[in-house]
Amino acid sequence: MSTYGKYNLLGMLALPVIAALGSLAAFGSRLDTQLFVFGTHIVPMLIGGLFSALLLRSAAKAGGRGTLLALSPTLVPAAAMVAWYAITGLTSSGDPGREYFAGPFYLLGGVFVVGIAAWVGSRLTRSAG
Repeated sequence: MSTYGKYNLLGMLALPVIAALGSLAAFGSRLDTQLFVFGTHIVPMLIGGLFSALLLRSAAKAGGRGTLLALSPTLVPAAAMVAWYAITGLTSSGDPGREYFAGPFYLLGGVFVVGIAAWVGSRLTRSAG
């Protein structure tokens, strides 16, 4: 596995783990809630990881052009969600259940938007060089 593949895997697994650990502060030590939060966050991240893996594979065939862009469907939505949970955790919104339930839907939308943008960007990067 390449270094970029390791970054992709780390991005896919880090967000669900961070979200599950963050749910400890919001909901207490309830295993069912932590498993739910982990499960709802891993599905969009697996889709983003698939986007990134396919883009990384095509970037490797093109001589390595666009490899950092290929990681964006995984890393950009994950970083945005970590920032969102950190900000809402510090500002105490009042209803953490709503945030942890809606967050994966926003995450899924972000994965698709960033994935399509990365695909278009990688096509332009490879055709320009």
